[in-house]
Amino acid sequence: MKFNYTLLFFLLFIISANAAEVTFIGKIKNNKSSEVDFILHDNELLQEDKIYRARINEQNEFSVLIPINHSQILKIKVDDKVLYLFASPKSKRLVFEYDNNSPESSLVLKGKNIHDNSFFNTFCRSYNWNDGKNEVYEMGGLKTLVSQNVKRMATSYSMTDYFRIMDEERRNQLNYLQKGMSLSIDFYRFIENEINWKYETNKLAYFLFNKDRFSISELRGYWVRYMLMQSTSINDDKSVDFASYQNMLNAFIHFLHLQTPVKTKIESSYYTFIKVNLQSKPRYFMLAKLMIVNYQRGGNPSLARKNLKAFKRENPYKNYNTQLDKIFGKDMEYLSAKNAPNLKVLDLNEQEIWLNQYSGKVVYVSFWASWCAPCLQGFADSRNFRKEMEGHGVVFLNVNLDDQEAVWKKTLPRHDIVGKNVYALDTKQASKDLKITSLPYYFLVDKSGKIAYLSSNKLVECREDFMQLLSD
Repeated sequence: MKFNYTLLFFLLFIISANAAEVTFIGKIKNNKSSEVDFILHDNELLQEDKIYRARINEQNEFSVLIPINHSQILKIKVDDKVLYLFASPKSKRLVFEYDNNSPESSLVLKGKNIHDNSFFNTFCRSYNWNDGKNEVYEMGGLKTLVSQNVKRMATSYSMTDYFRIMDEERRNQLNYLQKGMSLSIDFYRFIENEINWKYETNKLAYFLFNKDRFSISELRGYWVRYMLMQSTSINDDKSVDFASYQNMLNAFIHFLHLQTPVKTKIESSYYTFIKVNLQSKPRYFMLAKLMIVNYQRGGNPSLARKNLKAFKRENPYKNYNTQLDKIFGKDMEYLSAKNAPNLKVLDLNEQEIWLNQYSGKVVYVSFWASWCAPCLQGFADSRNFRKEMEGHGVVFLNVNLDDQEAVWKKTLPRHDIVGKNVYALDTKQASKDLKITSLPYYFLVDKSGKIAYLSSNKLVECREDFMQLLSD
């Protein structure tokens, strides 16, 4: 049998000494695309995927050779459908066929090395793993993902019922795993760890999604009562590369924040929690990750500006320093504080206003347009919070970007938009400086006219940030 295949490397990295090449040989039907993507998580710190692409020939066959450096689940994507397969450095060769209309239920494995993936495919369908539908809890730049079903149960079931179901599900999954026939040691340990990491994450998720229901003393009591984080190790150097382990650590840090509220900025308190509660490689990985995600995802360099030098001095894992240098510069040259652009806008009384007229105040600037549904929804969701912060002295400057002033004025009466509503007169330079590519877009200005940063994308979760800026 002859196969045509092409490899396109989207990211180039040095293959570790532990990596081994695994051959994937497949056949597909009911596909539209002539290419198949093999996607694996390559750089956990920078959240980068490596994609290997193979050509599907006229017989609907494909083949690809991929270096695998640790046990993991690969995503095999054709059109918009995804098939999941387990691979480890010992897998060597995986042969399979499937129908792209229903990848999991149609999967047929061939050859000697079939037991792990045969079990994994049945296990995923039995316990609804890899359905791709997740709910997110985000705070301080860290995200915890759980399935939609877990969040639904967490927000609707009693605590007793919820934890009973979580315990039963874990016990059933472990029993199912133990009955697996001819499974490799690598696969068995991988699935066992995944079960325990998801279990601990789901337990913590109950408190995250119900955080307003519990006092600090209650949370500390429940930590003992429900034996949180007892089924697995918090500090495990060998597990740092696994996404489910990281997800569990994120949930752990979120829980510590609920249990030990502090007056500092949220991302700063998270940094402290990680330093105090994690050790060795997990500690330095999570500290580096926290600085990166706050900068890349939230545009907030303040955490790195404050901690990067000390981190690089203390961190024994030099590859993390190398990756941080790519983001922030070896001498932190990418982290200089920026002055806010001086916007020129028009208020409802046809008076021109410049942003620097609010010098000495904390100003939250929102760019929006009448056609932007997420903009209007954001104003509605944060209405009460905006009123509260206005009472403390925060200025909310809502800059409309509609092509015509008349459209802006016609839109305002239909929406109760809290703050100073103005129309953009000259925002070309500001748009260039701020790199505005889509709406809604926000930026925050501190009392000295410098751009400041919030710890969450959700405005209503940033009370501590605003109060800190007001007190500075």
